[in-house]
Amino acid sequence: MEDTWGIPEPMFTGIYLLGFSAALLFAFAVRILTRSGAAATTAAAPDEALSAQDLACLTGGPRRVVEAAVAQLVDAGQLRASRDGYLQAGKRSSGADPVQRTVLADVARHGRRSVVMLTDRLAGSDAVGEVVTRLVRTGYLVNDELAARRKLIGLIPAVTVFSIGLIRWLTGIANDRPVGLLTVLLIGSGLIGYAMYKHTYCPRTFEGSHAMGRLRASLPAELVAAGGYAGHPDKAVRASLVGARRHRRSRVYDPWGGETGCASGWGG
Repeated sequence: MEDTWGIPEPMFTGIYLLGFSAALLFAFAVRILTRSGAAATTAAAPDEALSAQDLACLTGGPRRVVEAAVAQLVDAGQLRASRDGYLQAGKRSSGADPVQRTVLADVARHGRRSVVMLTDRLAGSDAVGEVVTRLVRTGYLVNDELAARRKLIGLIPAVTVFSIGLIRWLTGIANDRPVGLLTVLLIGSGLIGYAMYKHTYCPRTFEGSHAMGRLRASLPAELVAAGGYAGHPDKAVRASLVGARRHRRSRVYDPWGGETGCASGWGG
């Protein structure tokens, strides 16, 4: 009986392994290209131009931006934090930037606002979105739409190779040819492909990671930006801000819908 497609199984196995390995290399290359920031529309700003909120966005995403703004307002006396994890308005002020003004408006609207609820709600606000957009524009963060598109493009070769292998497997079954080795290869490559599809990339570009690594936090807001509320140097303030969050694990923001594979927030 002739071999399926006239190709002996050992030869097809070698071809399949070679093709799938090349497909994996292509997928990894696309991910590296995505994090290179090559699609940035403007040159990256110098490190000294990064604000505490920019640093917060690089390390922990939009939630951390809100935390940094709260820390700035508490340190300036414009907000008061109680030990039960609630915020109240302090001395009257309009805030120094859009994020601070959004935080003050939310607290003023509720009178007494839970730190957890405020952070959850304002992480998706327009003011915080502007911070993300600015960092994307300057090449520190990856554009989410571009990354999602490139992720699918990177998987096309792997899906193509797998589909050819699957057709070969079905043809072999129909012709009563041995497909044991091909079955193992299909299972293995299918699992690898699925893992690649589910794995989320780091939203920070290489330039963003390098810029964050070069910065040294010293002010309270910068320390919060780098490590969350638990990083505030004042013990009383830290206890007030962290109090309502002790029962929760602070999630790392991932604009693509899951936990990132990045260490230290967005990843290195």
